[in-house]
Amino acid sequence: MRRRTVTCLTIMVSVIENRMTSLAMPRPMYLSEFIPLIGQALSVDCAPRSVELMLVEASPLRHGGQGQRPPFILIFTSTPAVLLMAGTYVMRGDGFGPASIYISPISAPGGSDAAHHYQAVFN
Repeated sequence: MRRRTVTCLTIMVSVIENRMTSLAMPRPMYLSEFIPLIGQALSVDCAPRSVELMLVEASPLRHGGQGQRPPFILIFTSTPAVLLMAGTYVMRGDGFGPASIYISPISAPGGSDAAHHYQAVFN
């Protein structure tokens, strides 16, 4: 059991070290471009291979700021076999990207889902 833990940590360190090498230049993003992607898988650049996140929610934030773009939040899920650390990842999908998006892990809504959940907040 201890050996498996070390292997997982080695893979995670490799992902952290290598994912920053392929970041796309940041650009303004809007809620309207994510609405059509709900229910679709986005490819996420990671090392040693890309993984997929499913976009399950894209919604405006209630307490919007005074910026040029109304704030919004995206919620993604991954299979239990995929666990990403908080950070910026290059994502692409059918007709979308590449785009650099900062995500952070969150608790599963309701706490019963085996999938991993992530959020991206744009404010």
